[in-house]
Amino acid sequence: MSVSASVGSGGELSDERLAARQAELQAEADAVSADLGLARLLSEQGEAVRVGSAALGLMVVPDLDITVICPELTDRTKRAVAGIGAELAVHDRVRQVCFRDDTGRWNTDPGYPDGLYLNVDCRSEAGREWTLDIWFVDEPDRQPDLAHVRTLPPRLTDAHRARILRIKQALALRPDGSGRVPSYEVYRAVLEGGATTADEFDRWYARP
Repeated sequence: MSVSASVGSGGELSDERLAARQAELQAEADAVSADLGLARLLSEQGEAVRVGSAALGLMVVPDLDITVICPELTDRTKRAVAGIGAELAVHDRVRQVCFRDDTGRWNTDPGYPDGLYLNVDCRSEAGREWTLDIWFVDEPDRQPDLAHVRTLPPRLTDAHRARILRIKQALALRPDGSGRVPSYEVYRAVLEGGATTADEFDRWYARP
């Protein structure tokens, strides 16, 4: 997941307010998942694991990332995932669904396993616009987001979390799109580079 340039409210927020909004978004992610019936839909294909900022408690924008660990990715799986997309597409609060096949010759990134992908744009019952990124994979050991939800939590202190939220918020507010970077790079900058501000993140991210 990337830090998005679209946020619900502008301006600099205190650490306390960022933490409160994070908790609010995390709770709303639960509500969106329940409203769309994701547990039922996704469990038919494998083990659905919440990943990214919603799993780590580091949310600044309404994005929900889920990776589904499937026994295998076959033509039958493709049809089933497309069917999940079709069912979501007719939900009253869903605006659009995009299906992508990243298996076989369509997978052009050797750093990631084959996968099937659903992108969902929807609106929560509270009226907020949400983006869902749902991946279906059959090689979980090669999927970075699954590794991140295992390895990052033990390393994150309250101070780290506050810095990460502060930096992600600042990046998300940039109007020129320059704040669109993988969230994991923000986590690395704080944990490995000691970054405490967006400017410090920029310098760390631009390193040779």
